[in-house]
Amino acid sequence: MNKIFFQKSGKGKPVVLLHGFCETHEIWENLIPTLSSEFTVYAIDLPGFGNSPLPNVPFSIADIGEMVSAWMRDLKIEKPIAIGHSLGGYVTLAMAAYNKNIFSALGLFHSTAYPDTEEKKANRNKVIEFVQTHGTAPFIDAFVPSLFYRKDHPSIPVLYQIALQTPAPTLMAYAAAMRDRPSYTDILKKFDHALLLVGGRYDSTIPFDALKELKQLAQYPTLKILEETAHAGMYENNLEAAKALVDFCSQQNVLPSRF
Repeated sequence: MNKIFFQKSGKGKPVVLLHGFCETHEIWENLIPTLSSEFTVYAIDLPGFGNSPLPNVPFSIADIGEMVSAWMRDLKIEKPIAIGHSLGGYVTLAMAAYNKNIFSALGLFHSTAYPDTEEKKANRNKVIEFVQTHGTAPFIDAFVPSLFYRKDHPSIPVLYQIALQTPAPTLMAYAAAMRDRPSYTDILKKFDHALLLVGGRYDSTIPFDALKELKQLAQYPTLKILEETAHAGMYENNLEAAKALVDFCSQQNVLPSRF
């Protein structure tokens, strides 16, 4: 049995939620009650985060995608809607790269199909070096507030406590894996299922202009921009984020099949 921790709630079509870097399944707590009223929601801890053990390092984003795919096979979760926040979006795209029909629909929540720029790769290396020298806590001190538009947002301490759970080996291994991930833009072009792009108006990590470009690549895209939001829409704008996810997932129940 694949050792991926998850929490399951609700009934209906399966929806799998994949969290981002230095996060756990807990980031979805504000959205799950709304989603689980219509769907069976699986919120997982990616390998190495939360209650899921870290695999042997080094690993790639594709390796993590295969682990999540194996977990889905173990639980017989067929053609779910997948929603991935940031890193979680990279994992879902890696899964779709091997099987474009593994999902019935896909949501990139503050995420992208573009690879790291050279500047971003250099920053990943700096993160690895910093954590090797200083540990995770000083990195988390600066990292978590950068995800928010409002630096006094009341959810910053909540996410801070979640991020502090991240072991240094996990943080460094994923920083390297994200640095080395390929472009997934061709996957978006070939993905003949519905795609949701959710971004923050003030997200410097995934600028909304880049999401507009991705929308042009996709066959069946929906773009939602959250106002007064940076990279943490599940906290900064949870009502609008929940509505965007529920509306998107509900549409998949009524749209005629294209397959």
